[in-house]
Amino acid sequence: MNTDQSVVRLSVSNPKSTRAILYFGGNAEDVSLSLPEYARMISGVAIYMVHYRGYGGSTGSPSEAGLRHDALAIYRHLNDKHSDILVMGRSLGTSLAIGVAAQFEPKGLLLITPFDSIQAIAQRVAPFLPIRLLLSDPYRSIDLVSDIQCPTLVLAASDDEIIPKENTLRLVKKFPPEIATLQVIPETDHNSISSSTLYWSSTCRFIENVFVTP
Repeated sequence: MNTDQSVVRLSVSNPKSTRAILYFGGNAEDVSLSLPEYARMISGVAIYMVHYRGYGGSTGSPSEAGLRHDALAIYRHLNDKHSDILVMGRSLGTSLAIGVAAQFEPKGLLLITPFDSIQAIAQRVAPFLPIRLLLSDPYRSIDLVSDIQCPTLVLAASDDEIIPKENTLRLVKKFPPEIATLQVIPETDHNSISSSTLYWSSTCRFIENVFVTP
């Protein structure tokens, strides 16, 4: 679809359903490969997976500002087609999903291995560097979550080697009271979390509950 700044490719399943999931993947995730499993596990809803600008056939150059622009444009487009939308993000994509949920009012928000900001994670790795000056795309999710009012499930990996648990907890604590629920998936890391049966049962249960709630 055309977002006015770029042409963004979407991988789509079951587009005629009245209910939809908008999915923002992780860094370097090929969402066209992720779609079949999600479509098999989550039936009865439309699923839209975003190929970020500059990747997977989408035009434009990737930047935080550009990706956020595209995310909002895609949500507006889908909101005209579907009665209920759940926004879902993984890793880097959680920041885009949070930005959408903070500006609009989706039916629900599902975050997989989210972080407070790329800036904060980088500062932990290299505390001696002027990260704020060096990092052009800080992805400060923590500044946006206070505006979110929809039910939110946060799934974290017990042994995440990319996102420290402190960065996820700091983000969760910034949500309004009783909005976000944190669940840690045991014996998983940043990439293997979606291979867990508990991941899928928790994901499917949350989606089902969100869409049956008036």
